[in-house]
Amino acid sequence: MSAGEIPNATLDRVGGVLTRALTDLSVEQLRKQPAGPESNPIGWLAWHLTRVHDGAFSNLFGHEQVWVSEGWCDKFGLSPYTLSGGRSTLDEVRAFDPIDADTLLGYWEAVRARSRDFLEQLKDEDIEAPTPTRPNQPQNETVKITVARVTSDASQHIGQIAYARGLVDKHGWYGA
Repeated sequence: MSAGEIPNATLDRVGGVLTRALTDLSVEQLRKQPAGPESNPIGWLAWHLTRVHDGAFSNLFGHEQVWVSEGWCDKFGLSPYTLSGGRSTLDEVRAFDPIDADTLLGYWEAVRARSRDFLEQLKDEDIEAPTPTRPNQPQNETVKITVARVTSDASQHIGQIAYARGLVDKHGWYGA
């Protein structure tokens, strides 16, 4: 087994749940705060999950983020310098325009192609290498810790998205 097989399998599963959770949602549903006025909308959660994923794996791979290199910032009408949203205020979260479910899924698929390539090339001897440092990211991480952190973050956010989708549809948990 290679070092990237388990995270790849996990992230493939995240992508499957994301696709099921976003399919057929209207823009109004993507903007809805289903758990109350302090909760994050599904569309923002999907975008945030993908932005974090994009930043981390692009950094590990030593490439410009897909956000910029493939023009996703333009598709969302945001700056190339827009961060992942981790420090966004509630007003900024509410103001986010998810465009539509297909755009959110397209961005996820583009980013996931990059992370899949990275993880398929990852060798056991690579996992203890230091992660390249960049602004607003933990310092002194290894590749192993970065991959674990981003995979864990994706797993947590996909659970939030699936739960929120169930609230939007009023049928409960919308899991795998």
